[in-house]
Amino acid sequence: MPEQQLSNQAKMAMFSQFLGFMLDAYDMALVLIMAPILVKVFISPKGSAAWQYIVIVFSYSITMAARPIGSAIFGRYADKIGRRFLLVLTIGGVGLMSLLGGFLPTYAQVGVWSYVIFCSLRLVMGIFFGGEYAVGHTFAIEYAPQKRRGMIGGFIQSGFPLGYVLGSLVFALVSYLTTKETMITYGWRIVFMTGVIPVFLALYIRNNLHESPEFEKAKALGKIEKSPFLSLFKPPQLFDFLQVFFFMTGLFLTDYSVYGFLPNILTLKGRGFDTTTYSLIYGFALFMAFLGYNFYGWLSDKTGRKILTQWYCGFLVVFGIPVFYVLYHAAIARNLWMAVLGTVMAAMLKLAWGVVPAYLCERFPTKRRAAGVGFGYSSGALLGAWFSAYVWWAHKIPFIAAIEKQDLWLSPAVILTIGSVMTFVSLLYSPETKDLSLDQVGEKERAFDTARNAATVAGLAGEPQFEEPGA
Repeated sequence: MPEQQLSNQAKMAMFSQFLGFMLDAYDMALVLIMAPILVKVFISPKGSAAWQYIVIVFSYSITMAARPIGSAIFGRYADKIGRRFLLVLTIGGVGLMSLLGGFLPTYAQVGVWSYVIFCSLRLVMGIFFGGEYAVGHTFAIEYAPQKRRGMIGGFIQSGFPLGYVLGSLVFALVSYLTTKETMITYGWRIVFMTGVIPVFLALYIRNNLHESPEFEKAKALGKIEKSPFLSLFKPPQLFDFLQVFFFMTGLFLTDYSVYGFLPNILTLKGRGFDTTTYSLIYGFALFMAFLGYNFYGWLSDKTGRKILTQWYCGFLVVFGIPVFYVLYHAAIARNLWMAVLGTVMAAMLKLAWGVVPAYLCERFPTKRRAAGVGFGYSSGALLGAWFSAYVWWAHKIPFIAAIEKQDLWLSPAVILTIGSVMTFVSLLYSPETKDLSLDQVGEKERAFDTARNAATVAGLAGEPQFEEPGA
């Protein structure tokens, strides 16, 4: 097959993972979008409205926290027994959890146990989603032609913003066709169960896929590791993992600053845009991000992952605060066209995610790629997920508080800038990866092992011992 051509297997692999990642975002979006409904379903009516909302949103955090667990478990076995079977298992698990979500007992039926059961389901869903990223993204990129890995990675990553758009549209449709009382009674069940529909298509596609050619090659050469996940934390792979960890932490800080605070800035607790207008603006932002991910991934195949993303980080540092300034003043003035302009600019603050699938796969050798990609991706949330606390810290800085007063618009922009700097610095310790064939990844490790083995032989002969190099 010519290098630039996509085989039918490659096309199916990329589309199946696009669906899988879209389902990830779709499910996560439903929890946030339906939060006002879910508090009436799973939470005691005795608490304050603010407390009820926080408790429901906490279930979102539980799903996020479970992702590294799923990445470690499924990534480990994907590197030991292969990708294909686990692809079917993870998407099947997602479908089952979506179906069960429509049959959960309510607070009126079983009391506080309804919330416990709901959170347990969210935990299991997070584990499956962590495995979905580790196995699915690795599988799709391993099928991609070398010169088109960035483009394919951008496509599958763009499933995430599209999943948010679809979640918003489905909720809006069901809400339009029913009343609020009906939504609280059973409408939320219908919305959750809609997540099952794309699963059947994904299962059909994955059942017709062959095993990853890169895994088959590694298996034939006897390069399967006993403990691929633990190997991430041993030199020299440890140094690459730490670089990826800081790379992803910076990206998560920039991402959450947009995702988490764009709604707050546009609505301003009732002083900004109304809910319907805000929803349309937000949906437009996510659609622009969908297009941007695809463009960024394609462009990285032309320019290189490292240099493109470093220039992009510079762009974020220069334009991050002005973008939030435009959004804030658009909301204050309720200026729709200014908000659309700010929204397009905000979507541009997220484009670097289009390079992530290809770049992460190019940082880990085949024998531990699924574990590295999955856990490397999820590890960014270990520090990045606490972005709201960092924003609050920034807000307490006197000169920032004096500028933004009670409205948080400058402080998230400051955290976005810090995240951009982290990502830029992390790339100083990364090679350019776009021209590597996937079986070349890990050459530094092979050189390290060769030198260590030579030192062992020399030591037995009474020659000077080998000293491990630094990072």
